[in-house]
Amino acid sequence: MTVPYANLPDPDRQAGFYAGVPFKRLVAFIVDLLVILIAAVLVSLLSLGLFFFVFLFVVTVVGFLYRVTTLANRSATWGMRLTGIELRRHDGEAFSFGDAVLHTAGFYVSVALAPVQFLSIILMLTTPRGQSLTDFFFGTVALNRMARA
Repeated sequence: MTVPYANLPDPDRQAGFYAGVPFKRLVAFIVDLLVILIAAVLVSLLSLGLFFFVFLFVVTVVGFLYRVTTLANRSATWGMRLTGIELRRHDGEAFSFGDAVLHTAGFYVSVALAPVQFLSIILMLTTPRGQSLTDFFFGTVALNRMARA
């Protein structure tokens, strides 16, 4: 039997990996939202303004593609990279493309449903690893970026 999160830092003995992560996730969310909005405006302008009629849809699609691409690339969005955090699977590995798609879908469900988002925020602020509801569901964790050799 494998122990869940066995290959991740222990929040009691290695608390530095989780220090400040909820606040960093908030800052990363704001940075990512700005990047997504700018990209959606550019896409809409390239459509000669036609996409402004369905701007919320454009933001949703651009945001989904942005999150999946950046998470699959380095297990962190640009906002996460800026704040020095990354997402890891339960086994400590970086996200694959499939992990990125599933986590992003869960994130979108969470953001779309206010009670679910509220629960996610409470979990991030009160659990030892600062996991959101999506993280609990998929067995993932956000932590301060590990030093690279």
